[in-house]
Amino acid sequence: MPETAISKSKSGSLTEEENASVSGLETQRTTNISRLRERHRLIAERRVPPVTYEWEKEKWGKRLRFGKYGLASGVSPAELWPSVEEIEEEEAFALYKTCSEVQRIVKDEAEARKVATTQRLKELADKEAVYAERLKKYETSLQKIVKQKTAEEEKMEKRILEIQEYFGYRIDPNDPRFEVMLAQKEAEEAKVAKEAKRQERLRKTVAAVAGEES
Repeated sequence: MPETAISKSKSGSLTEEENASVSGLETQRTTNISRLRERHRLIAERRVPPVTYEWEKEKWGKRLRFGKYGLASGVSPAELWPSVEEIEEEEAFALYKTCSEVQRIVKDEAEARKVATTQRLKELADKEAVYAERLKKYETSLQKIVKQKTAEEEKMEKRILEIQEYFGYRIDPNDPRFEVMLAQKEAEEAKVAKEAKRQERLRKTVAAVAGEES
């Protein structure tokens, strides 16, 4: 059996109370599967840990402990009040305000929020009153923009459709390949137009020769 910090009785054997204590320690050791220290285990279980460190005995440490655990912390609220020196220091840095000052600040802030809310609601009501008219004007302006397409824009739209039909699939005009395909289409059209002119000249020549022979 491992040695423990529990002292033995004069007879060299453990008393019943000591046996119970050892048994409790062994049970706690075997059941504490988290392997956390007692303080950390209590914190994890949302229980109040014992005062362990010296800083916890300082006033600021007691304030932290009381703020977290309340009366269950074992800290007396009477120990937490600021001293005269602390109050004077806070007043020197303008960190301390009287109850009447705090009440006035809260009241002013509430009134400011109320005024801001009232003003905002009025702005929304005013905008809602003219919403239908402005929406109608906006939709009308969109229709004018659609109708006022330039001849160049209409020509480009027609060219886009022609290119899409010629190559058999849709292509975005912003796609770099579009310019290549446009140039290719224009070259094909120029070739067809040139051939048509040649055929027309040939037809006229043949007609002229036939007229002379007759």
